Amino acid sequence: MLRRLHVSDLAIIEHLELSFEPGLNVLTGETGAGKSILLAALDVALGGRPDADLVRSGAEEAVVEAVFSNVSPAVRETLAAAGLPAGDAADEVIIRRLVAAGGRTRAFINGAQATLALLRDLAPQLLRVYGQDEHQALRRVESHRELLDAAGGLGSALEEMKRRHARLVSARDALAGARTLREAARERAELLEFQAGELVRANLVAGEDDALAAERIRLAHADRLATLVTGAEQGLYSGEGAIVEGLGRALATVRDAERLDPGLAQIRTLLESILAELEEAGSQLGKYLQSVSPDPDRLEQVEDRLADLARLKRKYGGTIDELIRRRDELAAEFQLAGGSDERLAELQAEVDAAEREAVAWAKRLSVERRRVVRDLERGLVSELRALGLEGARFSVQFVEGEGRPVGPTGWDEIEFLLSANTGEDLKPLARVASGGELSRIMLALKTVTAAEDKGASLIFDEVDAGIGGTVAEVVGKKLRHLGKKRQVLCVTHLPVIAAYADHHIGVSKRVEEGRTLSTAKVLSSTDRIAELARMLGGARQTREVREHAEQLLRHGLERTARGAA
Repeated sequence: MLRRLHVSDLAIIEHLELSFEPGLNVLTGETGAGKSILLAALDVALGGRPDADLVRSGAEEAVVEAVFSNVSPAVRETLAAAGLPAGDAADEVIIRRLVAAGGRTRAFINGAQATLALLRDLAPQLLRVYGQDEHQALRRVESHRELLDAAGGLGSALEEMKRRHARLVSARDALAGARTLREAARERAELLEFQAGELVRANLVAGEDDALAAERIRLAHADRLATLVTGAEQGLYSGEGAIVEGLGRALATVRDAERLDPGLAQIRTLLESILAELEEAGSQLGKYLQSVSPDPDRLEQVEDRLADLARLKRKYGGTIDELIRRRDELAAEFQLAGGSDERLAELQAEVDAAEREAVAWAKRLSVERRRVVRDLERGLVSELRALGLEGARFSVQFVEGEGRPVGPTGWDEIEFLLSANTGEDLKPLARVASGGELSRIMLALKTVTAAEDKGASLIFDEVDAGIGGTVAEVVGKKLRHLGKKRQVLCVTHLPVIAAYADHHIGVSKRVEEGRTLSTAKVLSSTDRIAELARMLGGARQTREVREHAEQLLRHGLERTARGAA
C-alpha cells in the first residue's frame, strides 16, 4: 500500500510530505486547490508522461517520491526479474522520479536507476486509479470482457491463452510461408532445375578462381620464369663460383680455425645453418624449374575454366562462396518444388497440435468465465441496490464462441446488461447507464472483487459524480468497507463520504509573495470538523453548519468503530 508521498516543485506545489494509512483515505479541498496535482504526481511516479509545464516556474526539476509497503509477491517478482534490489524495510518499494524543466526524466527504484517500462509494469500492481475515464470505459463493450476477467482473477489463465494463441499464429504463419514458397517454386521449377543443375555441374570449389588465376600467370610467363629461376639457382647452388661453394670453403676454414680457438664455435654453427638453408633454397629452385615449362594445353584449360567461372559470377552474382551458397539454395528450392510434402505435413501437424491446445484452453477459460459471471451477477446486484439503484438488475450476456476462430483472449464475446429501474428490460449498459450510475457500477465492481486486486491500492476520483443524500452515505459506507480489504484513496466533494474516512487529508492553496502554493496535511479531529463545515456551507460558517459537521463526523466515526468491532 502507499505509505508516503513526497512532492517538490511540481506545478503549484513547492514542497509537500504526506503519509497515508490503511483503510479509507480521503482527499478534500476546494476546486483548484491541488487535488488533481497530487493524483498527477502519483501518475508521474509510476511512469506517466509529465506535461511540459509541470515543473514549477523557476525550478530546475520536480521530484516525486512514493513509498509503498507490504507489496504483493508479483511486485517482488517484477523487481527481481529486472535485477533491482529490495528495499531496506520488509516488502518496501521506494520510487523516485525526477522531471527536469526541459522535460527529461530519470527514475529510481530503491536507489537503483530504472526504466519507464519497468515503472509502467509495476503501476497496476501498486495502484489502480478509477476516475471519470475509467468509469467511461464501461461504455466500451470491448472493455466488459477485460473487467470480467479482472473481476474473476483470470489474469494467469488469460496469459496462458495468449501464449497458446501466439504459438498457433506462429505455426500457421510457418505453414502459410512454406505453402507460398512451394507454390512459387513450382511455378519456376523448370528454371530452378536448369539453374541448380548448371551450378552443380560446375563442380565449384571454394577459392578455385584465385588458385587458377595464379596458375594462369605462371603458365603465361613460363619462359621468363624459367630464365630467372635458372639464373638464381646457378648463382646460388649449381653454377661455377656459386654462393654455396664459396660458403662451403669459408665454413671449412672456420672449422680449421676452431681447432685453435674454440671460441669460433658459435660462428661455425651459424655458417652451418646458413649453408643448410641456402642448399635447401637451391634444391627448391631446382624443383620449381622442373615444374615450370610452357604448357599451351594446360593454359587453355585454365583460361576456359576461369571464363566459365566469370560467366557464372556475372549470371548469378557474387563470389565463388556465394555461388556455392546459391547452388545449395536452388537445390533445396527445387526439391520443395518437386512436390515433396513431408515438410508441409510436419508444419500442418504443428498447426493442428497448436490449435487443439488453444481450443482446449479457450473452452477452459470459457467455463471459468461462466463461473465468474454467476458470482458477479449475484454480488453486483446486491451492491447496486445498496448504492441506491433499488430496482437494478444486472446480467452478463455471454456469447460462447465455440466454432469461431480462437483469439488471444479465447473466443467469448461478453456484454454487460443493466436495468436501472423496476419494470424496465435489461439493455446494454454501454447505452443506458448515466454518469452517476457508471460511477456506482465501478464502485460495486471493486467492492465485489476487492480480493482480486492483488494488493494494489485503489484510488477513486469522482466516485461521487451524480449522487447525493442517502446514496452518498451508502457510497461512504461501501468505501470504508472496501478499505478493510484494500487501502482506498478517494477524492471527494461530498462531506457525507469524507466523514467515513479513516484518514482525512485536506488540500488547500494560498498566495505567498505573489505566487500560488498548494499544500496538504493530515487533518486532526478539529480540522476535520472545519473541513466538513466548509464542504457543507462554503463560506457561510454558521453555528448550525458546524454542528452539522460535528454530527456527520461523529456519525461516521461511530459507524467506523462499530464496523471495526
